[in-house]
Parts: sequence; structure tokens; C-alpha cells
Amino acid sequence: MSGKQFEIHTCQAGPLGFQRINSFLDEYRGMPREANLLNGASFFNWMAAGVFFGTLSVFLPLQGVSIPTTGLIFTVFGVVSATSCFWFGGIADRYGRKRFVVWGGVIASLAIATFGIVPADTTFGLPVLFAAAILGGLSEAMYAVSWGAMLAEKATDAKRTTAFSLSFLIGTISFAVGGFSAGILGPLDAVFGISLVQGHRYLYVGIAAIGLLGPAIVSRLSESELRHSEGVTQFFPRKSRKVVVRYSIAGVMIALGAGMVVPLIQLWALIRFEVTDEISGPIMVGVNSLIMGVANLAAPKLARRIGTVKTIVLTQASSTIFLVSLPFTSDFLTASAVFIVRSMLMMMSNPTEQSLLMGLVSKEERSSASAITTALWRFPNSISTFVGAYLMGLGGFYLSLPFFLCTALYLSSISYFWFAFRNVQLPEERVLAPITAS
Repeated sequence: MSGKQFEIHTCQAGPLGFQRINSFLDEYRGMPREANLLNGASFFNWMAAGVFFGTLSVFLPLQGVSIPTTGLIFTVFGVVSATSCFWFGGIADRYGRKRFVVWGGVIASLAIATFGIVPADTTFGLPVLFAAAILGGLSEAMYAVSWGAMLAEKATDAKRTTAFSLSFLIGTISFAVGGFSAGILGPLDAVFGISLVQGHRYLYVGIAAIGLLGPAIVSRLSESELRHSEGVTQFFPRKSRKVVVRYSIAGVMIALGAGMVVPLIQLWALIRFEVTDEISGPIMVGVNSLIMGVANLAAPKLARRIGTVKTIVLTQASSTIFLVSLPFTSDFLTASAVFIVRSMLMMMSNPTEQSLLMGLVSKEERSSASAITTALWRFPNSISTFVGAYLMGLGGFYLSLPFFLCTALYLSSISYFWFAFRNVQLPEERVLAPITAS
């Protein structure tokens, strides 16, 4: 190619590239103000979660807590969240979702601060931490049953998928900030002589205080006008039961698999490669979350082009290939790269899944639907976390077994989801015969 030809080519490609970028960003323009504020408030909640869940599986063993007991704390957290969801969903639909988002954030900060203040190696330490896990489970349930329903309402149908994609981007970036914050633990120890355990404590208390900014912002938003008109609170969505049941069956299988691996990935790195969380946190939580968030921006465009259901199936199936490869990696950096690609692909399906559920269920049953699907995801996920921790603690072949079990469950879920929803699209995709919600 001559220099002149190259010059003409680049001059033509420049504007075309900007046009493509502008077309891509058009998806995110025109978002309602309160939807943007709600998404902005989530930054502080997810940052606190990034610190907490990104370090807890290492922080507890550093205090002398056994690996099975560490897994049990995660299990209590999840079981309480799952069982509470059944009750909170119908109440939120009837009495208002905003207060659940606000109090969920406040109680979460209290739970995180408790883990930072109370030593696990004292007489009453572990009982208090289990109580804090119960509080954490309650807060997660309050947030889970109301957040998606509130965002779907504020964004409107036209911007729902885009709003959830933007929400996921903000969530992953803030989660990454939380993960990167674990990187200060090493310098605190080396420069100031603050041990890893004490450094975790300062980190937890500080992030708990910052996390209160989220509920403070949400408290200024308007309350939902969509309420149940029935005289009693409805705990299971009646109009949307068929959609909720099918969606939940697929979710249970994904949850069982994910629970064995994802919450314990840093524990696995500690056992397999002897890497502590001041190194694994910034990479496996920080970098991982940033890349997931950026990749997720393409989800609305992909869903609009090939359909929401196909997007979910394609991204989840692709991620499973990398998941099953993790046990065969030979060093921490390779394992981190494989895990990041796996997470990027798997989490691209997250906003489209949420949008699919919120688009198919009746508007006044959105919190109830979120409650049921969250509970039926969180409960098996928390149970399998204990199973995964127990197997990893055995070492040898058992250290890899959770990954193989997870892969089998993922493939089962993806197959079922395709056959259950292959002919279904969101109302705005103008499908002629969606699944009826009756």
C-alpha cells in the first residue's frame, strides 16, 4: 500500500470510528435523572462489598479461623439472605421499595464494621461474627428484592436493559476500587508495621462509613407508585409465576456451581499458589471487576442485535470453557488471566438476565419476582460455598473438584435456559409469541 493510499484510508476511517463510538454511546444517552442517581448511589454500596467479599475469605483464616468455619460464615450469610427474600419481596411491592434499598445499605455497613471491630479469636468473637453474618444476609435480601425493581421503574421500558448495563458497569468499577484497596495492606505492614490483620480492621471500618453515602442519596429519591392493590401482601408473584419458575430453575443450577468457586477464588489462590489477598485482591477483584465492567458496555448492543436470550446463552457458554481450564493453570498470573476472561464473559449476561426478568414479569410484581429468584439463587449458592470450602481444604485432587462440578452445573443450566426461553424476547423486541405470564 502506498503512502498516499494509507493517508486516504486513515482519513476515512477516523470519522467512521467516531461515528461507531457515537452510535455505541447513544445507548446510554437520555437516561432518566432518578435512574442515574440510583445507579450513582450504588457505587458506595458496591465499593464496600468489593472490600468485604474480596478479602473476607483470607481475613478470617489469617485470624486462625478454620477453612470449613470460614465457609460456614459465608453459608450463614447466604441462607439468611435467601430465606429473608421470600418475606421481603412481597412487603416491598406493597409498602414501597425505596426504604428497603436505604435500610439494606445501612445494615450492610453495620455488618461490615462488626467484622472489622470484633476479633475472631476471642471467647465471644465467632458468635458475634456469625451474628454479623446474619445482619449481612438481611441487608443483602433487602437490597436484592428492591433494587432491580426500583431501577426498572425509574429507567422505563425503553432504557431498562441499558440502565442495568450501566448499573453493572458502576457496580464492577466500584467493586474493583474495593478490591484494589486491599493492595494498601502490604505497604501498611512494610512501612508502618501495621499487621495484615489490623490493616483489614481499619479497612473494614473505613469502608463501612463510606458505604453510608449510598443510602443517603437513595433517601432523596421519590417512592414508587406501583403497589399491590390487594388487601394482603403477596409473597409469590401470581401473574408471572410461569416466568419466575422457569427462570429460577436455571438460576438454581448456576448458583450451585458458582458457590463452589467464585466466593472462594482467593482462598483457592492462597492454597494453590500461596498468594495472600494484598496481591490476589487487586488482581482477582480489582482488575477483574474493571474488565468485566468495560466489557459489559457491549451487552445492550449485542442483545439488540442477536436478542437477549441468545446473548445470555452465548456469553455464559463461552465463559464455561475458561472456568474448566482454571485447575490446569501452572502459576498465579496465568490463573488470574483465565479467571478474568471467564468473569468477563459470564458477567456480560448479568444485566441482560435482569432486564429479561423485569421485562417479562408484571410491573407490580417486580419486587416479588426479584425476591423469589434471588432467594432460589442465593440459598443453593451459599450451601455450595461450604461444600467448595470443605473440598478445597482437603487439598490434592479435591482442590480442583469444585471447578469440575461447577462446569457440569453451568452446562446443565445453560442448556435448560435455552430450551425454556429460546422463543422468548422482551416486549420491546416485538416478539409475536412470548411466554405468557399467566
